[in-house]
Amino acid sequence: MDSSLVRRCLVGAVVFSLLASALGASVAAGLSDAGSPISDGPSRATGDGFAADAVGPDAPPERITKSVTDSGGTASAVGTDDVFDGAVANISATQELRLTPETRGQVTVVQRYRVPDRVAALKPQLPDSVTVTETTGFSRGEGTTYEWDGNTTEPRITFTMQVNQTRDLAGPEGARGRYLFVDAGEWALFRKPSIPTSWSWQGAEPIGITRDSVTAGPGYVGEWIAYMGEIETHERRAHGQQFRLVVPDRATLAESPESILDTFAASSDQLRVGDRDDEVIAFAAPTTTVEWGVRGLQYGDSDMWVRDAEPLATAENTWIHEYVHTRQDFETAPSARWTTEAFATYYAALLAMDQGHVEFDGLRNVLRQGTNRPQSDAVLTDPSTWANAANYLKGSLVAADADRRIRLATDRSRSLQAVFSTMNAHPGPVDHRTVFESVGTVGDAEVRRAAVTYASTERAPDLWTNAAHREAFGSTPARVEIGLVDGSNALTVTGPYRNRSLDGPELTLFAGETVTLTGAVSNTGDAAAEYEARFVVDERIAAVESGTIRPGGRTTHAFERTFSEPGEHTLAVGSDEVTVEVHDPAPTTVTAFSANRTTLSAPGAVAFTATVSNTHDVPARGAVRIRGPDGPIIDRRVALGPRENRTVSGVARLERGNYEFTVGDAGTLTVTVGQTGDGGAGESGDSQGGGDGGSGGSTGFGPGFGPVTALVAVLATLALLGRRRG
Repeated sequence: MDSSLVRRCLVGAVVFSLLASALGASVAAGLSDAGSPISDGPSRATGDGFAADAVGPDAPPERITKSVTDSGGTASAVGTDDVFDGAVANISATQELRLTPETRGQVTVVQRYRVPDRVAALKPQLPDSVTVTETTGFSRGEGTTYEWDGNTTEPRITFTMQVNQTRDLAGPEGARGRYLFVDAGEWALFRKPSIPTSWSWQGAEPIGITRDSVTAGPGYVGEWIAYMGEIETHERRAHGQQFRLVVPDRATLAESPESILDTFAASSDQLRVGDRDDEVIAFAAPTTTVEWGVRGLQYGDSDMWVRDAEPLATAENTWIHEYVHTRQDFETAPSARWTTEAFATYYAALLAMDQGHVEFDGLRNVLRQGTNRPQSDAVLTDPSTWANAANYLKGSLVAADADRRIRLATDRSRSLQAVFSTMNAHPGPVDHRTVFESVGTVGDAEVRRAAVTYASTERAPDLWTNAAHREAFGSTPARVEIGLVDGSNALTVTGPYRNRSLDGPELTLFAGETVTLTGAVSNTGDAAAEYEARFVVDERIAAVESGTIRPGGRTTHAFERTFSEPGEHTLAVGSDEVTVEVHDPAPTTVTAFSANRTTLSAPGAVAFTATVSNTHDVPARGAVRIRGPDGPIIDRRVALGPRENRTVSGVARLERGNYEFTVGDAGTLTVTVGQTGDGGAGESGDSQGGGDGGSGGSTGFGPGFGPVTALVAVLATLALLGRRRG
């Protein structure tokens, strides 16, 4: 599932080389600084080195702030439009991306908004380096913030931005080029701009925002990566994921689209570590005219590009490497940062072998490079000691060694995937202690000691033979996956307002409601295994269910949480998480107030009825108090669903006299019991209810006279005027 608190904003960019120094990234201000992206001829070399990710740009983290009151509110959003679930109105923000063939390295962006009623202010913040060329309905505010004039319903800002992005290296570079993103004039592959936006509104109903991106002309826009130019798309659905391969006309794939999609689908099935994004988008980067600085780059949650020249029949498989990055939902502290690239490098080689792309020698050659100095001397838990991409080279060797030891210690019933899955489900950043503890829990104390030794010291594991590999990897271990069940039963809400299922990663609840998350545990491996399903609320473990699951087995567990106060909370089962927004319910309104009689000739009982309404599209709650001279005769809290009405009744026994009864904002009902002198109520027939007779009465909204009282007053006035005229 798509999530969202800070998730995989890390970039994975693959470079096939032994890097001689630290990697860095820099943004080119334009072709004059970065150099022309067009080469003199084709550049399709794959390099002679090893796959290692470059340090590239970070995708903008998702951030939301909001404040909602009965009279209005404010909100701001960065990197997401999941602000208010089911908002009755939304600001529409659309980016239109345009090529500028006459100015290479630069594209034009038209940022359009459609502003609904009740919006009081709208303030987009542009990136620092853009050049604004036109505005309609906006004026420059503080810094790079633009302020809406409050009148234009479809305001827009047009700006140009430099998109060429390079990486500078001091040392050999397998891909031979420099570019991470580029505009080549007739086509462009780049990251679209992030526009943080804040707004405010009037009224109790909050106003949200929706985002969309389009290209002016042919092209395709993913979550964060865009390609402009002629394309073909190829799609495949497998294991709950939609894979989309975007192939530009300028690209010449070394593999068929069907084979690449087969590899994605097989990898999705083989990796049972949770966190499958609903959609994965892969762009094939043309290599005929651009010298890329890396072989591939994964950006955001599930976007990636891979050079069109990249083969599948290699243990240094870029397509699988970048896909593994999309499955990493963990944040790392510095002491565990090596696992990000180590796991991607190791599983790229292992899955390539399991899928028949390479033999064991290919996997062994990848791992062997971790035994060479200076990489083997690196202390993985200390990033300052990494030299020549040691976190990839020695890191993948240490990961592979831990995987082999876990399989042997558990009689091939568990694997490193269980550690991977635990890291994905871990609340908060993962550090080295978390990694080692998980290795020990999945394997045993001896496996943990080996992992600590090789990751925390200058020692490196020895390689193993093909026979030893078959002994440990000969059968499929338990592949336990823990997450939310599929379908409408994953999340349900119960409480005073509603009892039904919920949909979506962003959920709205109301104080007093209980949300139930149903988790599923499945095992697609060949061995039984123990499992531990954790229910995490706001990065704290709230409940744990454990057991043993047989091969091919599946079991479910339900976890509940009741929220009594407004706020935002993150709930997770396994590696699946949802964000819950808890609001106070809307207020109820008394829309009618009546009595079965308002005059009685003698002491007796009067029945009162109040109609309570929810005039909102969200649940409402309020107190209903029917007050008389001696205090309330009814004091009840009423919970109503959207647009729901309900009646509340109470009875009062009254002695002789005049009485006033009120409820909420409805008018006052006056009840008279017995004769009170000339002009009194007089005797009435026994027409309503038991006891002495009387006449009924009711009120509408507002204080003062109700309809009956007002009518009596009018008639009395007319009679008085008639007597005066006579």
